[in-house]
Amino acid sequence: MKNLLFWMVLIVGIVALIGSCSKKEESTTDAAADATTAASSPCGNYTAVSSCSGTPSGSITGIDNQTLTGVFSTFHVFGIQGVSGFDNATDCVSNSDIITSMSGNTGKPTGAVGLIFNYAVTSSSTFAQRYKWYSDTSCSTEIAQVIYGHTDVAVGDNVTGRTTSVGSNTYSSTATKVTYNFSCFGFKGSNAAGVTWIKTLLEGVNPVVGTSHTCSNTSSPKFALMHVDNTSLGGYGTGLFWETSSSAQPTDWSSSTDTLTFLP
Repeated sequence: MKNLLFWMVLIVGIVALIGSCSKKEESTTDAAADATTAASSPCGNYTAVSSCSGTPSGSITGIDNQTLTGVFSTFHVFGIQGVSGFDNATDCVSNSDIITSMSGNTGKPTGAVGLIFNYAVTSSSTFAQRYKWYSDTSCSTEIAQVIYGHTDVAVGDNVTGRTTSVGSNTYSSTATKVTYNFSCFGFKGSNAAGVTWIKTLLEGVNPVVGTSHTCSNTSSPKFALMHVDNTSLGGYGTGLFWETSSSAQPTDWSSSTDTLTFLP
């Protein structure tokens, strides 16, 4: 996030020249003060806000005439299947292959061997993506967490006739158009390693060890096609199909469609 300041000064005689120099000195001083404030603020150049909830609460209704509520996860299905390194009760992932994969793009905090990565409905119009690293395989000692808050969830038209088979995956023929905004994020580093990781992931922020911080975010609307199944999603419990886009409303399922299952 960078601010550009353009000065247009018409110099008329020596008095105007002196006045222009004075203004430049003032603007340089103000810019330096702003930079110092941003560098010392936990949110950096973002605006601090009072909250960015990641706590499950409420429900979003009307998606394929169903209710979206609770916590849902990409990895939870492996726990249901009994795969090693996936805790069916807590959604804690300690599977080394997944840990390596999830840390590939952003790295992971030093000493992290456990991960919880899921979503939670936080009200009738909000949900959060929750990203937490732990120093133990039971996910009890947290190193760092980042919460991405999404607001203004708007449930649109129901659609039918969607593709039911994409590759080896089977999807519903019905779905609902949904839009939302990415409006805030929160973060906490429980130790120095956690703070270092957050600074790498969220460039420009300045976490204080052991303190939770919440900041605002401005982004373009996000678009999704969703199908909620509160009976049995592919034989592995309840969940949803979720196709997303940052540019336009998706019209059908694809190889990028996420299949998520609800935690009990």
